[in-house]
Amino acid sequence: MTPRRARLVQHQYFLPVPPRRVFRALTDPAELVRWLSDTAELEPRKGGRYRLGWNGGPQHTGTVTAWVPGRSLTLAWSWPSVRLRGTRLRWTVARKGNGSVLTVEHTGFPRSGRWVDLYAGAEWGWTYFAVGLRTWLVTGRDLRSPVDG
Repeated sequence: MTPRRARLVQHQYFLPVPPRRVFRALTDPAELVRWLSDTAELEPRKGGRYRLGWNGGPQHTGTVTAWVPGRSLTLAWSWPSVRLRGTRLRWTVARKGNGSVLTVEHTGFPRSGRWVDLYAGAEWGWTYFAVGLRTWLVTGRDLRSPVDG
């Protein structure tokens, strides 16, 4: 019997702004706190460290495993509630017409135990945050609810 493959979150979003603007929002800590997390630190290089935190919620820390300036960023995504294993989060930005396509790939979700809930949360969560990213990029408004986290 072969083991079942890990689950993958894979989404694409069109954003009506240039790729460099999207990439900055994904990698600049001052921008990350406007649409994604309450606190953010990120060393923009392969091997750099990152920390994303939500007030009263999780704190994700890890390493930048791949960095292509202006194009893609991959993070070793840790889960505070799960020991010994993590996942990989990759954001890729590409030009499309007068805007950009953001591809979100979050890989490595086992199909059992606590991972089922984490996978479900990542599926809806990345869509939720992508809507917030689009709104931030287009209007400069942060749509997150004060009770999120």
